[in-house]
Amino acid sequence: MLLTLDWKNLLYLIGQIIGFLVGLLLLTYGFRKNKSNQLIGASFIFLTLASLLAWFISSGLMIHFPNLYRTGNIFALLYIPMVYLYIRKIVKEEPIGWIDLLQLIPALIYVIDFTPVFLLSYDEKLDLIRKEINNSLEFMAFNQSQFFPKNFWVSFRTLMILVYWLLSVNLLVKYQSKIADINRFFGKEWVIWMKIYLFFQLLLVLPILILFFSVSPTLYYDLIHIPSALLIASSGVAILFFPKVLYGMNEFEYLLDSQEEKETEEEQPQLSVEKIAEIKEKLIVLEAGKKFYQAKGYAIRDLAKDTGIPSYLLTIYINRVLETNFSDFINERRIEECARLMEEGSFTHFTLEGLAETCGFSNRNSFLNSFKKYKGITPSAFKKTLKESDSEA
Repeated sequence: MLLTLDWKNLLYLIGQIIGFLVGLLLLTYGFRKNKSNQLIGASFIFLTLASLLAWFISSGLMIHFPNLYRTGNIFALLYIPMVYLYIRKIVKEEPIGWIDLLQLIPALIYVIDFTPVFLLSYDEKLDLIRKEINNSLEFMAFNQSQFFPKNFWVSFRTLMILVYWLLSVNLLVKYQSKIADINRFFGKEWVIWMKIYLFFQLLLVLPILILFFSVSPTLYYDLIHIPSALLIASSGVAILFFPKVLYGMNEFEYLLDSQEEKETEEEQPQLSVEKIAEIKEKLIVLEAGKKFYQAKGYAIRDLAKDTGIPSYLLTIYINRVLETNFSDFINERRIEECARLMEEGSFTHFTLEGLAETCGFSNRNSFLNSFKKYKGITPSAFKKTLKESDSEA
């Protein structure tokens, strides 16, 4: 079957290209810099796959891919919770836990429901496709369902998208008021992109809610599925204008890493005396019970999780009250721990690399530079002074 490249097929094609490219970029930088981007990257990939299979049905190309029959809804159901989880992780800094796997249950139920169809032979699937390919309403009815009535899965999917969309908007509204207090450009940048994304995501359900079955079957199918290609293309292009979102920084990292774009103190939020005392007390308690600084790659978000204090407040406290930055805050404690261990003689058999690793440094050079910075001498010279002190004693 030849494909006519009309506006509809062109939109689908553009959506596929942009969706896969942006999804892979987000996943790549998600693994390298910010795990949150793994979620939004996965959402792009899942939605693109769902849109691709919708396109195959719309264009008639599905007859060439019978083994993909009824798999598109799996990707759609996997996509739906991903955006909400992404926003929640950015806003509340909550890691994805085992309990969140419950949100994949609809996709699992669908797979179980259509397992007999998936197990059909190539020719049997091809026969089903030929019977339904010219009847959009029959195709969307999911007639092969074992457990549910006709049209259940489209209605359920629409309701599911709407519920998650409302949850996402609720989080975004709360977050927007939060960044208004800290007045940082990156946070605003992220919110602008999310508004664009959620606006186009609403188009996945709005035509269905307004028109329902009051249009022709073909147009009804297009109103359900073409918005997915539009969402992919529009949000994918939009994110290219927000490189900090695309390449994996989040708003809290920006607070830490944007010293070249410092604002005046008058523009930054102030910590109350009570909040300063609270942060100080929590840091003292944490340091007394857990040598957190010994963990390699320990970041501001880890300290936020351990203390229960938001990252941006910790950043302000460290920068303003302690008059240092997070890197120096952590490294100074690591050096003090190294010096204590050396004074006790507990690690006399360790090499400098071993001692650096024990205290949380990722490499020998950063350990040497930090030791000299905070102790004024090299580790070797420090060891020598300790030996001389022992000899004199």
